[in-house]
Amino acid sequence: MPQFKLRAKDQKVIDAIQEAYEKSEIIQRQKSITYGRWDFVVFAEAAKNETILREGYAEHAVIQRAPLYIASLAQPGLTDLNGVPIEEFITEDVPEEYQGLEIIQVDPVRPLTIQEKKNLPAVADSRDKICREYEDQNIAVIQAPREKDWMIGVMKYINECDSAFPDPVQASLSQARNQGSLFSSGGGRGSTDYMN
Repeated sequence: MPQFKLRAKDQKVIDAIQEAYEKSEIIQRQKSITYGRWDFVVFAEAAKNETILREGYAEHAVIQRAPLYIASLAQPGLTDLNGVPIEEFITEDVPEEYQGLEIIQVDPVRPLTIQEKKNLPAVADSRDKICREYEDQNIAVIQAPREKDWMIGVMKYINECDSAFPDPVQASLSQARNQGSLFSSGGGRGSTDYMN
């Protein structure tokens, strides 16, 4: 299963996502990756024997040049993961109602932007043409199993990139969580040393 976290209304949706993830094919990877940006072309067969191609990019969202992340919080003991106390992340006073919460996951905010969408002939007729058109470009080429699964194919590619080149904030949190006793004992150095 992919490393990204998803919440769905029922198991049927999770199974469909799992299948789409496994059947998505990364035909070409970017030759050179710019930190915080992933360029892609994703295509899949749609109804009426046609292929839908989307060209776009995922980019780590920023505000005033600072990358955005979403932190998942939980009360200690409510999950099977050891989190990092929220007090380790906040240098100012932590509001009383938030004291004791733990950060269990940090995810970069990376919206997908589609620059161009094209309708082409059936995949059997279009796949080679698509591959030739983009082979000399610094762009990932991804084939999703169905047109509606295009974003799962892109997420698979980004997940592979994250495995090869981990996000430094996610890696720091993961390292901090794996050393749980270091942060829960109140002694020793705090996670601030790891997060900066």
